[in-house]
Amino acid sequence: MNVQMVCLADQYISHVNAMFPGSVHDAYILRNSSIPYVMGQLQRHRVWLLGDSGYPNLSWLLTPVGNPRTRAEERYNEAHGRTRRVIERTFGLLKARFRCLHMTGGSLFYSPKKVCQIIVACCMLHNLALRRQVPFLQEDGPDGGVVAAVEPVDSDEEEAEE
Repeated sequence: MNVQMVCLADQYISHVNAMFPGSVHDAYILRNSSIPYVMGQLQRHRVWLLGDSGYPNLSWLLTPVGNPRTRAEERYNEAHGRTRRVIERTFGLLKARFRCLHMTGGSLFYSPKKVCQIIVACCMLHNLALRRQVPFLQEDGPDGGVVAAVEPVDSDEEEAEE
């Protein structure tokens, strides 16, 4: 599945779209989601999203500069990458907390519709766990080793990195 997800600085998932197979391009998923409409409504509030290079650069969607030519463009890409780490950590935390979503946890042998429902349910449970401050516990991994604990990011810590 190609999962499109939007998260906040505290790793709370504010949008998830898990309806498309892995072969579908990110830009197509974006065009067929509610995000362009919602972001159009929010633009007067000076709200932006960050996307990777698989997305188009739009007035509300900031993507990396391809082949940066100036130091300013390089610094922009560096800051963009640091900020985008939040979504990468969120995906990592989600996959660690719900092993069925990680390839080492096995495959989800269900219909695509059911897999989408499982992914959305895991995202909802992830948000609930964050809201209720449920600790992420270490557990035995699939290979008998210990899966390291993954701590949620403190948004103050993220700002300090920049």
